Amino acid sequence: MGKKILVICAALVVFGAVAVYWFVETSSAKLAEPVQVSKESEDFIMHVQVEKTDEGFQVLRSLEYTGNEPVVLSHRTPLISLHVNHDTKNFTGSPVTKELNPGDVYHPQEAKIYNPLKKGKHTLFMDCEFFIDGERKNIKAEKEMIFR
Repeated sequence: MGKKILVICAALVVFGAVAVYWFVETSSAKLAEPVQVSKESEDFIMHVQVEKTDEGFQVLRSLEYTGNEPVVLSHRTPLISLHVNHDTKNFTGSPVTKELNPGDVYHPQEAKIYNPLKKGKHTLFMDCEFFIDGERKNIKAEKEMIFR
């Protein structure tokens, strides 16, 4: 009698573990394919790349300088503001100054990690704002991401 109860309990534990694993895997969607954006404005190119991770997805971002002479830019943090499904800005940090030489690619922030999104289409809004000699420069883009 004791062995039957033990076998039933073991079977229930295995069944419960499989059910939890299945629920976790099917309830959160995965990024269907990587997303890449390269938006050019004057001597600058904003690069943004979205990749699938185990925890959800990550967004990598950088600013490439294609001019011919060194330039000093200043920006608030983050250099490239990111928002999913709504277009707002969040430039809140202290000013940062950076000298860029021709061909430099500037990566001021680490990858931004997001939790998984629901299945369907979502829009990533990107806003890169900086100043050169006091003149405001702004590069904006939006890109659709598909989660399955």
